[in-house]
Amino acid sequence: MAHPVTWFQISGRDGAALEAFYKDIFDWKMSPSPDGSMAMVAAEKGGIPGGVGPSRDGNASVAVYANVDDIAAHLKRVQDAGGQVAMPPMELPEGMGWIAGFTDPAGNWVGLWQPGKPPPAAKKASKRAAKKAPAKAAKKKAAKAAKAPAKKGKKKKKR
Repeated sequence: MAHPVTWFQISGRDGAALEAFYKDIFDWKMSPSPDGSMAMVAAEKGGIPGGVGPSRDGNASVAVYANVDDIAAHLKRVQDAGGQVAMPPMELPEGMGWIAGFTDPAGNWVGLWQPGKPPPAAKKASKRAAKKAPAKAAKKKAAKAAKAPAKKGKKKKKR
């Protein structure tokens, strides 16, 4: 399976100024991200979507994200090949998937994007939570029933 670059991100100290700059010079169509952290750039014909906004550390950067089907496996491959994990897997809002980042042997930061489904470790954690949910609900219901005063019902006559 190929791993195409499917996302770019341009970040800097003043995200709003960057957004205005790129709208002005390229006429990019932008809208706020679901969490409001950046402007989402719509994919144009022949292009890929991206984001423009403030950087977390105040430093300017440009990053590309390669599409992968298993972030954990790819981060292992990165380490085995001499790279370093720079950002552990992080879930994106609204089911957009997961991202992570690494630095290559030259120090370049590169992102990974796994669309839609969580990495295997996160899947196991959510399955455990799902298994606990019915038991937790039953326990809560039993506790509520124990607190409720006993209802006095009419005795049925035996025939």
